[in-house]
Amino acid sequence: MKPRVHRTVRASAPVYRAAHEQRGFSLVEMLAALVILGLALGALYQAALGATRNARVSAEYAIATTLAESELDAFVISRPDVGMTQRGRYGDYEWERWVELIPEREQSGIGWIRIVVSWSGDSQPRTVSLSTIGRLNEGAGDAS
Repeated sequence: MKPRVHRTVRASAPVYRAAHEQRGFSLVEMLAALVILGLALGALYQAALGATRNARVSAEYAIATTLAESELDAFVISRPDVGMTQRGRYGDYEWERWVELIPEREQSGIGWIRIVVSWSGDSQPRTVSLSTIGRLNEGAGDAS
């Protein structure tokens, strides 16, 4: 048997890798990425919220326009008298319709038939206004 020889092994100083050899991200880089991600998600959320609001307002205008057309048609068919005003309500929408003679055409029996539909929007009241020309009640030209 051979005698054992003990060798002294010196611990060498830790070897630090050069910066170009490091792998992974530093804490500052991770925080910067999270900030950029947060800003991007916030912008996307605002865009989606705006698109939803625009779709809702567009639907409100479509309902108001359809209501105005329907009421205007009914008013024209009834051949209203000059100066006649009617008001009504349909859900959240209020409407008012009236008749005016066309200046310099009083004897023709034709007049403006107008309607305004209004409702309260999110931030401000909204309105839709339609007008048409129609034959008025018999003798409408005589009412001056």
